[in-house]
Amino acid sequence: MANKINLSRKHIPLLKEWMINNQTQYETAQFLMEKERLGFNPSYLVTFHYYHPDEVKKKELVSTINGNEFNHQLWNEKPKDKFARKRRLDEDALIEDHQQIRNVILRDLYGVKRLNQTWKKDKFPHTLFIYEKGKSKVKYHTHLFLEDKNLKYDSIEALDFVFNNKIRKKRKCFSNWKKIHIERVFSVKGALSYTNKETDASNYSIDYQSSNLPIKDAN
Repeated sequence: MANKINLSRKHIPLLKEWMINNQTQYETAQFLMEKERLGFNPSYLVTFHYYHPDEVKKKELVSTINGNEFNHQLWNEKPKDKFARKRRLDEDALIEDHQQIRNVILRDLYGVKRLNQTWKKDKFPHTLFIYEKGKSKVKYHTHLFLEDKNLKYDSIEALDFVFNNKIRKKRKCFSNWKKIHIERVFSVKGALSYTNKETDASNYSIDYQSSNLPIKDAN
């Protein structure tokens, strides 16, 4: 039996692409559509993965006992890797990584020199951090929406180079082997509908602390 969805009195119609299987998904969709109405208009979607010990290929020793072959994994995980494995499923740690990545992006891509001067709205771009586990379920990965206002490198090629050759080297949390992927957003509503596949009451998907979204004018 499908979950009952209570619609908002100010319901915003959704594209058919939205996945709405629970109340939290619906409310998240309404929240994002409200931000789109208020002017959130990202031009790029950046996807990045994080370092995980499973990236290191496990060594195997093959031995023969009574004519039968056995594979013995030689796996003596270092404390650093145990720490990383635990951290990749920790939402608080993920948000810390987001905030450090965000600061690098603000400096390198938008020329924001003083990160504490958040009242200068024209300098700070609207951004949206979305996280999910995907099929692996052993670690999070992140989708980041960026707008092109004040962006120094306004092309797929330039952003791909900067992210993978400069920004990636400044944060140790990034995956060692998975590239940072950049794509252009042609339909904001369509792109946002992709972001809440894993949203439910225990997983909000949006990093509200690291994101910077437009707010409704009090006047």
